[in-house]
Amino acid sequence: MVVIRHMLGCCVLLHGLAGCAPEETADVAAKVDLERVDPTGAEVVFWYQHTATREEALLAMIDEFNRTNPDQITVLGEFSGKYSAIYNKMMVSLQAGTLPDLLVAYQNQAVIYHLADGLVDLTSYMSSPRWGLSEEARADYIKAFLDQDNIDGAQICFPPNRSVEVLYYNLDWLEELGYSQPPETWSEFAQMCREARDQPFSLSRNPGRSLGFIFEADASRLATMVFTRGGDVMNAGRTAYSFTSGEVREAMVLMQQLMSERAAELLAEPYGDQKEFAVGQVLFVMRSSSGMPFMSSAVNDDGMGFRWEAAAPPHTGDRPVVNVYGASVSVCRTTPERQLAAWLFLKWFTEPEQQARWVRASNYFPARRSTARELDTYFAENPRYRTVYDLLDYGRSEPSVAGYQAVRRLIEEAMVEVAQGGKVDVVLPRLEREANATLEEF
Repeated sequence: MVVIRHMLGCCVLLHGLAGCAPEETADVAAKVDLERVDPTGAEVVFWYQHTATREEALLAMIDEFNRTNPDQITVLGEFSGKYSAIYNKMMVSLQAGTLPDLLVAYQNQAVIYHLADGLVDLTSYMSSPRWGLSEEARADYIKAFLDQDNIDGAQICFPPNRSVEVLYYNLDWLEELGYSQPPETWSEFAQMCREARDQPFSLSRNPGRSLGFIFEADASRLATMVFTRGGDVMNAGRTAYSFTSGEVREAMVLMQQLMSERAAELLAEPYGDQKEFAVGQVLFVMRSSSGMPFMSSAVNDDGMGFRWEAAAPPHTGDRPVVNVYGASVSVCRTTPERQLAAWLFLKWFTEPEQQARWVRASNYFPARRSTARELDTYFAENPRYRTVYDLLDYGRSEPSVAGYQAVRRLIEEAMVEVAQGGKVDVVLPRLEREANATLEEF
């Protein structure tokens, strides 16, 4: 808890920096005539978190932009660690007054940078007659993605891609249990988990260890289990957290019950659920859709080579619900020329041709609908991707409020406590109080 409180204290300190943006203040920026800014020859730095094949693809795309853009803009890609490392680095940079031009940020992180006046509101860039998006292009972006990045009317981020929380399942094992499709409701899910405990997969490497599910203490897992029950973790006005609702309680009770029945366990090591799924020891895994290539590699290269699929998580009601999330890219407040150059790269990166290229490299979902026309072959080669792509219109989003990063940790601590036998009706009210206390810091 000391780390969380220290972080929140830093966030409060940044409120005092609102008038100290590097190289230009908000008032000066507001007076700049965007149509007359010349980005020619500008050099911008982009902090990102991608590694391996995704980083290779991103750097290749950056190189193409640098070679082909008519304004001779140069983008310098810089790996800056994982999301948390970029966040910490940005917090230091805000206080030092030296910022990158572009950086990857989750919405709740970007809100903090925005409160410190470290980001550019992209609204005027999007609507600029000279540099912005046409009405047709604007309508092509998935509105829910843009809205997720719009905080109180300010477009503090721009979406290059998104992921969806999905349920991975062992189709061969499910059929051995007598089912032809994944669970549609949470009660069906629980029943299948119990049956998987009692009837190991025929190809399992260790029949003595047979589980329906491995729960990960993760805020996005809990949010998914709540969204799919028709609930939320905040009220409609995003002014208070709501962890004592019936939907949150049902999710926690089911998690605790399945673990007490030895039909499920708490995740013990990073991606341990994926490893055990690959060797036929766990029936279900709930994770990001961006992990589909890794799941495929785990099952086919390191595992048993069984048939597996991805589907919407169990849900109540007639329509599926999915948790749609993903980091976006923010433009930092630097100079008018660099800010415009950064926006032009971001605009280029989200054009359908580049979006399709990024999909093939990353397995993320594109921010623009027309990208689908560029993906016929990819859809045919990756039917699981297409299945999940069709769920995007059923998406819900986690809170974008400042301080949610700290609340995520509180959620994870509460999930572990419940998994270890803590009383749900004691843990949840405390979680709600502690989460709401973070709102007072902003």
